[in-house]
Amino acid sequence: MNWKKSLRAVGLVTALTLSLVGCNTQGSYSPQEIIDQALQETTETTTYYGEYTMDMGELGGKAQVKEWAKEGKRRIEMTSENGEHFISVNNGSQIITYDVVGNTVHKMNYSEGAFDGLQSPKNQAEILFEMMKDTHDVTVAGEEKIAGRDTYRIVAKAKKADTLLGDMEVWIDKKTWLTVKTTTNSAGNKMTSEYSKLDVDTKIDDAQFTLDIPEDATVEEMSEGDYASETVTLDVVKAQLGKFLMVPEADGLTVHTISLDKGFEERPEFTFEYVKEEVQQFSVSVFKVDANYTEVGNIPGEKEIEVRGQKGTVMEDGKFRFVGWQENGYQYGIIIENPELTIEDILTTAQQMTIVQ
Repeated sequence: MNWKKSLRAVGLVTALTLSLVGCNTQGSYSPQEIIDQALQETTETTTYYGEYTMDMGELGGKAQVKEWAKEGKRRIEMTSENGEHFISVNNGSQIITYDVVGNTVHKMNYSEGAFDGLQSPKNQAEILFEMMKDTHDVTVAGEEKIAGRDTYRIVAKAKKADTLLGDMEVWIDKKTWLTVKTTTNSAGNKMTSEYSKLDVDTKIDDAQFTLDIPEDATVEEMSEGDYASETVTLDVVKAQLGKFLMVPEADGLTVHTISLDKGFEERPEFTFEYVKEEVQQFSVSVFKVDANYTEVGNIPGEKEIEVRGQKGTVMEDGKFRFVGWQENGYQYGIIIENPELTIEDILTTAQQMTIVQ
């Protein structure tokens, strides 16, 4: 899946899922202590009903959201200012999303533990703060009331301009450690999410986690495997792409795996993972550009560079380093994984790529 399109949605994902949960505590804490406390696991299940407003900026304007949460189950109803209306229910084994206006339903069954360690609110928060550790100054800016709740206001300021993950503010409920407000400036898009109502430990009927589907609705069944990457052979890539450029295996550098992205985009995109002496070096993604493909514009921190005589881009943002370009109808992208490699090393490697068919 195109990484820049994914990064455009970082702010949306953060605003939707950054729910920090921990134990009830009292006293004064440093920013890191508050973050550490907020990220601790809790043995208590938080049940709540909330209403909040999302201002998604260029990603989609404003939306009003209602949310029910109980024992790992969740229901979200979102109505946007442009008339869109979505209802999504996670009942613990199935996620059902109903587009009310389009009268379409997507169902996804998943097995127990299928998403363990994958983008849970806690995991996302840990990843987010880990990303900001070296690139942001994090402070506690005081205490405020949001939706009638006493909160800590945590401010993360980017140390330099034009970073991928910009400034962020998070308001954390002192008692429940739920995030009741966030403001983000990610990938050039400003977003705000703020609760106007939050009823904690309120009684919620289990019926909220069922969804009545109209008989005339269009229903699509999916599973978690539909979103995963599939390991494939080089012959499969050749059959799908035809002639394309590939980094040759030489001087101990080998292809560890080749994967096919099974995302929503119709075109096949393949990723080659390269290792040397069992150490990950870099990954190379490639897909064929068709008439319907529109390249996402440059994002903060991305600069133009020449790659193999073609117009390309380079990005260095903390530990994330990327080189991308188009050549002869194909889009290529290289993500550096070995910290000892430099951008110059990757440009040299790209220059050595040869056509396979």
